[in-house]
Amino acid sequence: MRFLAPEHGARTLRYVTLGVLAGLMASALTGLTGTPGVSTEKVDVRPATVLPALQRPLGTAFGQTSQAEADLGDGTKLAAWQLKDGVKEFHLTAAPLSWTTEPGRVKQGLAINGSIPAPTIRINEGDKVRIVFTNNMSDGSALHWHGMELPNSQDGVPDLTQPQVAPGQSFTYQWTAVSTGTHWYHSHMGGDQEGRGVYGALEVVPLLGDIPADHDYTIETGDGALGFVMNGKSYPATPVLSAAVGERVHIRLIGTGPELTHSIHIHGGYFTVVAQDGRPLINPIQMDTVTLGIGQTYDLIWTPVNPGKWMIHCHIFSHSETMAGMTGMVIIANVTPATVKLPAVG
Repeated sequence: MRFLAPEHGARTLRYVTLGVLAGLMASALTGLTGTPGVSTEKVDVRPATVLPALQRPLGTAFGQTSQAEADLGDGTKLAAWQLKDGVKEFHLTAAPLSWTTEPGRVKQGLAINGSIPAPTIRINEGDKVRIVFTNNMSDGSALHWHGMELPNSQDGVPDLTQPQVAPGQSFTYQWTAVSTGTHWYHSHMGGDQEGRGVYGALEVVPLLGDIPADHDYTIETGDGALGFVMNGKSYPATPVLSAAVGERVHIRLIGTGPELTHSIHIHGGYFTVVAQDGRPLINPIQMDTVTLGIGQTYDLIWTPVNPGKWMIHCHIFSHSETMAGMTGMVIIANVTPATVKLPAVG
């Protein structure tokens, strides 16, 4: 329902709700401490667990003090965090990695916490966050929080809002999650780091709730040194998305570039665009192809009407197929027949 109301009305209601919640949580949450800047703190990455799509967590539940890294079932991972002094603290380390984009093809990538794309940061509106970024790459770097409303000193642009984070050094970012919806974060060093994998999804769950769906999947396109990839892989190594006829499938599209736009098409019927760049559309629109620019995000709701293996791909043919068959930017959605749930017998 949040995308049916005018944006200014929804935003006002969110902040009223935030004020009420802030009063209830005042005894549990404290303000930020310390000063952002250089740090030598080491990264502690928890072992991965698997989360079914229907159990994709909110930014946090009341009383939750940590989140382990988790497989989100779409070729992406959820970032781990710990609650410290009322602040969600994340640790992200960028380092070189030999990355297999498809069987027999290995590229020299740059991963965050050993993952391409980088782990998804998923938080709630109003959360205070602290991100400790460690650079183990050969060049200086920084992380930009694309679409976030935050202090200029935390924007992550090297040599403008902060010094470059030199190889072997760390930098701590601190800000409060204000901009809701689907966003992303990435390196801001000329595009090569980004094109090799230094990017990830950044999802801020509104206080009024996320877009309702049976499945929640993210597709991050890439066209840099790794080739034409979706979630860091080229077909046939791309993930298979699962759904059933009649289910609402929420697809978050993120165009990471670094160079090209892509025409994303879903076979088997129309989808509804419900948000762009994290902002709900007052009038959602039905489409079967959407042009995804560099830096843009879209939230789609797709309800499959027929079972089968349905393609989600870039419709620029050189990005997704050859005379020998499909390649590059292709993901398959495996849609099973609808299941009928019988009423319980009392």
